[in-house]
Amino acid sequence: MLEGSGIPVEKRFVVNGQNFYYHNQQNPGTPIKDNVMVFYKFKNEENPDSNAHARRKCPRLSKDSKGNILFVGEDHIDHTPKDEALNIHIGNAFDVISERKQTDYKRVDTHLWEMEFEITLRNHKDSPITVEVNEPIGGDWEMLTSSYKYTKTAAWAAQFNVPVAANGTSLLKYRIRARW
Repeated sequence: MLEGSGIPVEKRFVVNGQNFYYHNQQNPGTPIKDNVMVFYKFKNEENPDSNAHARRKCPRLSKDSKGNILFVGEDHIDHTPKDEALNIHIGNAFDVISERKQTDYKRVDTHLWEMEFEITLRNHKDSPITVEVNEPIGGDWEMLTSSYKYTKTAAWAAQFNVPVAANGTSLLKYRIRARW
């Protein structure tokens, strides 16, 4: 059980793409829904055990004279040295939606393809958020166009941080060229 108050906690919304999205032409029609995972990130200032339970005061109950606490999720964590960051996956967001579709796929040469994707992010929350979108592109790739700035987080992966307004929608569009 982790307890503490006054600990700076960052709430992260994360979408992880799948490798198979980049190895063939996806079926047209209904977009693929990806889970939007929710993480709490904070610095380990002590040495917690291997199970973490995350609780927060429920805004709807905060006016309750009993000071009720709402259980929001739990995760198993590895032993984490003091002063290192912890990321606790507390579950999937039900009010943030991610849908992806492949809008273009063409073979340029024997081992060279171009693909274009659109990822629609819908935020049904009353506050703006940022969604971290991780794309495991693979192969020898280059980004040809992108509606949001990306970071090459590994030889085979790109990451986008997409802001989504309160009760709003954002559209991430990008085109890659990949060699396998």
